[in-house]
Amino acid sequence: MRPSHIETILDREFESAADGYHTPVMLWGPPGVGKSQIVAKIAQRHAVPLIDIRLSQMEPTDLRGIPFRNGQLVEWSIPAVLPDAERHGPAGILFLDEITSAPPSVSAAAYQLILDRRLGEYTVPDGWAIFAAGNRQGDRGVTYAMPAPLANRFTHYEVEVNLDDWVD
Repeated sequence: MRPSHIETILDREFESAADGYHTPVMLWGPPGVGKSQIVAKIAQRHAVPLIDIRLSQMEPTDLRGIPFRNGQLVEWSIPAVLPDAERHGPAGILFLDEITSAPPSVSAAAYQLILDRRLGEYTVPDGWAIFAAGNRQGDRGVTYAMPAPLANRFTHYEVEVNLDDWVD
């Protein structure tokens, strides 16, 4: 799909997040096709923060947080990188980039975040959209096959190279 068409879809998906109808979106394409740039344009167009998490550089505890003892209970710290309405604002984009380059343990930690908009005690604020991007297995990059349970949590779009969109 042309990048300009994907921008239109992501605009609508972002707007639907405020209404509670957002479905996470997965963008597939070769390196350098502009997947990350498209998402950044959507955030800029709506004047909202973009939290760009490069999952290929994360450990499971970077997403889940680390446990700490609180009296007789064990609680989990919420990672500062995750969206918080008080710190980041009521609306924005959580972008899980390089998801197909993330080790399976990291992508597994993202399942609940993507499907339920939660991770343990943490909840993604209502006005925040979740987008992800990654390279395909044939793109000669470091990639892992996306497990079916994770793939089922997304609406998928393949970004194609388009000279007219690139010139614009």
